Amino acid sequence: MRKIILLTLLTVLGLSGEPALKNNGFPEQITFFIKDYINKDAGFVTASISMHTVVRDGQKYYQLESIEGKYFHNTALLNQADFTTIEEKRYAENGELIEFFAAQPDGTINFFHRDKKINLTTKNLGNVYSRYAFLVSLSGFPFEQKDKVVMNVYMFEYGNALPLRAVYQGKEKIKVPAGEFECYKLELAVDGLLGLFAPDKYYLYYTVAAPHHFVRFYQKVDDGSWLANELLGVSY
Repeated sequence: MRKIILLTLLTVLGLSGEPALKNNGFPEQITFFIKDYINKDAGFVTASISMHTVVRDGQKYYQLESIEGKYFHNTALLNQADFTTIEEKRYAENGELIEFFAAQPDGTINFFHRDKKINLTTKNLGNVYSRYAFLVSLSGFPFEQKDKVVMNVYMFEYGNALPLRAVYQGKEKIKVPAGEFECYKLELAVDGLLGLFAPDKYYLYYTVAAPHHFVRFYQKVDDGSWLANELLGVSY
């Protein structure tokens, strides 16, 4: 119980409400095709992430759809100005809703996860970013302007929001199935003291050339090995 209280306190202390990212000219319509790792049983599949602009009440948003082979189907509605999340949904292969997040007009959020029995309504902390849209939203990192930003991310593993930090790691030239690119490298991890309990780190690569689109996501999987989700192609 003491550890749970400590984790909750550290989570609250680490959160910040101002948007961490900014849209610096991302196109109004784009589709990525990605070599995507699902799990040790399914292995890799070809995933697609499509995004286009929609207008609601005079404000522009991105409508995002991600299809991970036959296994998962994700949707998200993002503010076009800063990629913050208005709503996200994750569906299983059979079409059943697994996970849901929505920011409400009254300043609250709803967060639901089927398997973890989470059905939370609480204050909207702001600066919220969908984990299923990171490959797009982190293109808005202030490359060569700041070394670090911190975002709030609702994660079912913890049942609430966690502060995740993205840290600029410099430039690298990398080769993926879509070609060779000069890239900015970001390290993604849980921020603050809470990172002592969740020490995993992930690495993402975005083109130096505008609009800084996604190229590679490098992660440690369940068996301890490192695997990369990589760009197969992109269309505007």
